[in-house]
Amino acid sequence: MTGPLANSDSFFVVADSLMRNLYQVNAVSGATAQLLPFGGASQPLAVVFDSSTTAVYWTDATYHTINRYSLLTNTSSVIYRDPNNTGIACQLLQ
Repeated sequence: MTGPLANSDSFFVVADSLMRNLYQVNAVSGATAQLLPFGGASQPLAVVFDSSTTAVYWTDATYHTINRYSLLTNTSSVIYRDPNNTGIACQLLQ
């Protein structure tokens, strides 16, 4: 299954560095949906969901970025890139 789970009010998000993606898991049924079907994550580490904006934020250790994915528009964007590649982006969300 790809894309966010339809009509799912009770879920959590998992960052999987090995599979290089973020997954939305229905907390009731256990159904899993791949959030980034286009492979936008390389080595996701920390993940957080903002229910007020319906957006997922994650850090990527490979690209040294903090990223946002909107469940409403199914689009993602880089919101911060560590210019020194020191790992600061990964530390900001942890």
